[in-house]
Amino acid sequence: MKYYLVALFVIFLLAGCAKKQSVTDEVPLGETIFEEISSEEIDTSSIFFEEATTDESSTSFLDELEEETTPVIRESATRQGYRVQIGAYNSEMQANGAADRARGSLGRSVYVQYVAPYYKIRVGNFINKYEATQYKNQLSASYRGAWVVASEITVE
Repeated sequence: MKYYLVALFVIFLLAGCAKKQSVTDEVPLGETIFEEISSEEIDTSSIFFEEATTDESSTSFLDELEEETTPVIRESATRQGYRVQIGAYNSEMQANGAADRARGSLGRSVYVQYVAPYYKIRVGNFINKYEATQYKNQLSASYRGAWVVASEITVE
């Protein structure tokens, strides 16, 4: 009798497991689910802002505030160039700390770039490799492992 109950239990267990179905939606080959959109493809001409109307007393305050806080927007272009890499870290927090220290001592633009699996600390925007190599040689006392890397740079 025990064997029949155990056999019956095993049969129900297997039958219960066999009826499980997983639902998956397969995407046909060649069909795109998500499409990457570049900033050049976005049409911003249809976006507009209306100025809010306010009473006279708050207008003068807002005008003064706007004059004081109007940001200066500089356009910068990017191009292929060189930077000097001074370190690489597993942790973003460590990389940002090292970048802050470098900003304080180097007096040049310092960037943290994530290139899997490391956060890399890179310095400068050099148009040619010769300038980057000269700067790397200046850093040799402070950053012994520094080297020149090709990178997208910011040209102002």
